[in-house]
Amino acid sequence: MNKALKVVLPILVIIGALVVSALLFLSRPKVERHPVEIKQPLVSVTPVYSKALSIPVSTRGTVTPGTEIRLTSEVSGQVLSVSNHFANGGFFKKGETLIKVDDIEYQVNISRAKANVSKAKQAELQAKAEFKARSRVKGVKRDAYASGKAQWDQAKSSLQAARAELESAQLQKKRTIIKAPFDGRVRAKSVDVGQYIRPGAQLGTIYAVDVAEVRLPLSDRQLGLVDVPLRYREATEAEGTPVVLKGQYGGKSYEWMGRVVRAEGGLDEKNRLLYVVAQIEDPYARDVNQPDRPPLSAGTFVEAQIAGRYHQGVFTVPRRALRNGNQLWLVDADKRLFRRQVDVMYKGKNEIYVNGGLNNGEQVVLSQLDIAVEGMQVRTKLAAPLEQGDAPARTNDLMSGAVKVREQLLQEQRASAVSADTQKPKPKSFTTDQISNEKMRAIAQQAKAAMDQMDETTKRKLVDNVKNIVESVNSSVEAINEIRQDEVAEEVTPVVAEQAPVTDDMSPLAALIAEDEAAANNVSSNVSNTVSNAAPSVAPVEQVEAAQEVASTIGVSQAVAPRPLAEAAQ
Repeated sequence: MNKALKVVLPILVIIGALVVSALLFLSRPKVERHPVEIKQPLVSVTPVYSKALSIPVSTRGTVTPGTEIRLTSEVSGQVLSVSNHFANGGFFKKGETLIKVDDIEYQVNISRAKANVSKAKQAELQAKAEFKARSRVKGVKRDAYASGKAQWDQAKSSLQAARAELESAQLQKKRTIIKAPFDGRVRAKSVDVGQYIRPGAQLGTIYAVDVAEVRLPLSDRQLGLVDVPLRYREATEAEGTPVVLKGQYGGKSYEWMGRVVRAEGGLDEKNRLLYVVAQIEDPYARDVNQPDRPPLSAGTFVEAQIAGRYHQGVFTVPRRALRNGNQLWLVDADKRLFRRQVDVMYKGKNEIYVNGGLNNGEQVVLSQLDIAVEGMQVRTKLAAPLEQGDAPARTNDLMSGAVKVREQLLQEQRASAVSADTQKPKPKSFTTDQISNEKMRAIAQQAKAAMDQMDETTKRKLVDNVKNIVESVNSSVEAINEIRQDEVAEEVTPVVAEQAPVTDDMSPLAALIAEDEAAANNVSSNVSNTVSNAAPSVAPVEQVEAAQEVASTIGVSQAVAPRPLAEAAQ
């Protein structure tokens, strides 16, 4: 019985497993077949256009003083006093007394020299008298020595030597007072009160602060892009090439302006580079445009951009687009990749400058592709422009957006006027309430972002420009309202601006603009009482004519300044 069970049981298990497998196979879900979708890679591209530009050459160097000397003692003695300005980092003026040395020894020498002068003077007078006395005796022939002429000449020479010793002693006494030879600063101090010094002792190191210099290396390729002031024997002095120096201080970047004034005598034998020298006038002066800028101290490491020559037909391409030294990937009209060799003039820090191998309007690929094959089809998107701190350009974009909205509304009004009946249409109220709140918020955000990225000077210029534009538009508005109110005074009541919108769901900036617009509309509603007297000074003849043309075209009874301009002014 057990033997039969041992044989039958495995067979039953195998049969059961087969049955279960068959049931699972028969009840399997049906496979849904979908077409294979090959997703094309997305790449960033930028169109390139040639233009005439000056290629800046980047280099770097360390600031050194234009004039630096070591103060050395010419006399010996004990140091009696040292100026408070003669300390490490101290500033001093030309002619200021820096160090005083004890001059008692030189006063003694002066007294001794004066005594010697008196003694020599007396000997000279005696020799002179003897010579004259011997000269009165006639009939006796004497030589120069016998006549006393030689003794007189010797006495005169002794007098001159005594006087020279006196002048030397007086000069040594003057040298006990050491004065500053120029306006400068102390780099290192090596002497103090009570110290005994001897001739040749080092007192310290000072340098002038009128000019600072930077030694900048240039390669052979860079030399072909800038005007280096090479000096020939018959050459005359010329104004140097401008250079902008940038340095870091306290985590912030600052700029100094200078000029390349000369090149060194020859190439460096180790690195085969030519060093040029840039000078910065008054490096310790304050700059009103950069109030926090520190002085350009000696030893500061700076990056320099030297203005290059102007070149025609140069393409500026972001450096990250370059492949294999001088290759670029481009996208054709069918959005397919192809590779091209280009002539690279210079590789800057963020850009490369190409003068051959590209055509205007071609799209250069900026994305890094893991696999790139010529002819491969891709999807493209325009890359964001490089951030170069061009606040005026961003301001122009903001203002152009506001103008486009205004022009679009004007076109709609003109279209409705043309399609209307031949009868004279009723005057229509045209206000900026036709601009949706979403558009206003978007413009406000753009204005705020652009203003946050500007410096104080650019902000002031922008505010002044916008105020001028708003004043000009308000003048045109007043002229338009005057014309229309004269035509429809008996049948049309001036349209009063809507109340300021509820500010619960608006940003603070938009709420302020809404209040300003309401105030502007209230002023515009009363313009008929004052415009007749102020028209000659408010609106010029050209503005009145333009206002008449616009009013006759769109038939408005009241106009207000566009809110985007007021938004930008805020």
